[in-house]
Amino acid sequence: MNPFVSGKIYSRVTDIHERFGGQRQGGISTPSRHPYVFIFTGDTGVRYGYKDDFRPDGTFWYTGEGQIGDMKMDRGNLAIQTHPKNNKSIILFEYVSRGKVRCIGEAAYLGHHIERRPDRNSNLREAIIFELDINNSTIAPGAVTIETENPNEQTLRLWSRPLAEVRDMALRRATSSQSEKTRRIITRQRSEAVRVYVLRRADGICEACSKSAPFQTSIGRPYLEPHHIHRLSDGGPDVPNCVTAVCPNCHKEIHYGINGKSLNERLIRYIRNIEE
Repeated sequence: MNPFVSGKIYSRVTDIHERFGGQRQGGISTPSRHPYVFIFTGDTGVRYGYKDDFRPDGTFWYTGEGQIGDMKMDRGNLAIQTHPKNNKSIILFEYVSRGKVRCIGEAAYLGHHIERRPDRNSNLREAIIFELDINNSTIAPGAVTIETENPNEQTLRLWSRPLAEVRDMALRRATSSQSEKTRRIITRQRSEAVRVYVLRRADGICEACSKSAPFQTSIGRPYLEPHHIHRLSDGGPDVPNCVTAVCPNCHKEIHYGINGKSLNERLIRYIRNIEE
């Protein structure tokens, strides 16, 4: 269970390490006396090959540890891979300023792959890229019935089912006892359920400016864009209380406008009220 509140900002030293222990530097911290693996993401390591982001299938790709040479599956990297077997929960944090981190939520290992990335000395090396399922809801993990692996068929069903059922699908998670293939399917389906849910929740009205969608799509649906209200590499967790449906104009203003930050903060309060 996550002892931190998703979306809340903490001091890494005071609130995390003084309470639970673990390494105070680096991206992966493994306290020995508590059932947690803390992982941290931010923009500062991009030039050294540490680029973390959400993928179109809803998974979060997280770069392993190791500054020089090929990364190895040991220490913190091994702790991520083996966290289900060791009964450890992975908690993901995102840096918001020096020493301050926002709790994103729990993460679950789905698999990993190797990419060629630069190390601290700008030499290409083999980097371990973890593929994680991120969850920041308070709903307990549970099994999901896979009805179809066809993405197009799945999307059509999401548009026709009761909205409460789609929301329930958007909150479900895979379990560590399921096969990797099943967990990946569940993660992809949940991500699509979130997208459809927020568009249906908005019902053609921008959740930022309260104006009608500017036009309809080729299949007759109001055009709005999903927006993640928590940054996390501009992807944000795929759960209903972290995603809104906004018009293209508001979406651009949030990311590039002078009032973008205040508009996004207003959306955070709005979504908290309607979802919680």
